Amino acid sequence: MVILGAERAQSLRRELEAARAAGHLRNRLESFPSTAWARWSIRAAFAAPFLVIASVAADPSVSTITVNQTAVDHVSTLAWDRADVAWITQLYPPLGTVLVRLIPGGAAGLALVGALVAGVLLQLLLEVMVQRRFEWWKSAVFLVAIGANPLFAYTATGNFEAFLSIAFFGIGTINMVRFVSSGNTKAGFESGILFMLAALADASGLVLVVAAAVTAPLLSVARRSESGARWSNVLIVLFPTIAVFAAVMFLQLLFGHSPWSVFENAVHFDPTLGALVPHLFTTLDGVLILAPVASGSALALLSRRPGSILISVFVFLALVLGYVFGLIPVNSAGNVFLVMTMMGIAVIPAARTVRASVLITVVGGVQVLIAWTAALNRPVTHSWMTAIGHVLGWR
Repeated sequence: MVILGAERAQSLRRELEAARAAGHLRNRLESFPSTAWARWSIRAAFAAPFLVIASVAADPSVSTITVNQTAVDHVSTLAWDRADVAWITQLYPPLGTVLVRLIPGGAAGLALVGALVAGVLLQLLLEVMVQRRFEWWKSAVFLVAIGANPLFAYTATGNFEAFLSIAFFGIGTINMVRFVSSGNTKAGFESGILFMLAALADASGLVLVVAAAVTAPLLSVARRSESGARWSNVLIVLFPTIAVFAAVMFLQLLFGHSPWSVFENAVHFDPTLGALVPHLFTTLDGVLILAPVASGSALALLSRRPGSILISVFVFLALVLGYVFGLIPVNSAGNVFLVMTMMGIAVIPAARTVRASVLITVVGGVQVLIAWTAALNRPVTHSWMTAIGHVLGWR
């Protein structure tokens, strides 16, 4: 018994050292900055430019271009004096729909709240990189890559439901990696809640959570010596989402005609959108959509985690399917870029050599170029930027 105990302790020590070397585990994950007022000051500073953009985008000539206006128009058609099972189906995604109803100011109000969410998200991403012991210049490049571009600004101020879902999913993925690869139980439960919120905030969040379910088993497992650890991790991460949707589907089956009714209003195949898929491989716009996947693959190789390439591919395919089946509005932009960039931050460990760190930073810098080129080439973001320019008097 003593020998077995010693072997087990040695195994745990090896797993702990491996997690620390990967940059996912420290003796204590401290908040950054350490005081609440400093954290909120940074969040306010990050949110400030997007609040300015949101105030300019309140002009009807700008807001009508955005998904926010579409969401407001949809919510205005719902009957809010009902509480039956069929009505619950019409609410999907319930969290996003209810927030659109409650936030005053229509599309302009959603833009302002989205700007505030952007500030919190960027601060949390910075905190994660500090906890991973990224060099300051690497953190700066990745923050610029994800936040200082029109794709991020358009999604934050023009597509509230999707942005909220992507933010939940991005932070949830970071916690999932901490849980699976480092055995951080608290992060595991947090990731489960965040994935559930992502699926309830926007219809596109559902495909992202499905992608997480597929990719979670591909991560290296901290408790690899324990039988069934890999699949028990997946179940813990997905349980809240499964429980919520299983409950709604049961109610639909019990009081309605089909358990799938909850998805009928959200999911619909559009052959015209399906016909656009080949353009991903034949046009510049398509190449720019695929570019974040290539960058994610490069980061996986530089981080010595080739299995993460499959994660990028699965998430990309999930987003394409979400677009084809109507879960992602046609006038969305930047979903693939934002998700892929946050996935990269989630899986990148602290570089063990200066050379690897420099190469990872270069790939992060390429993300900046990809984002701006894609924004200028995408019709919806180009029209949005042009409309903002007209409001400001630029010709």
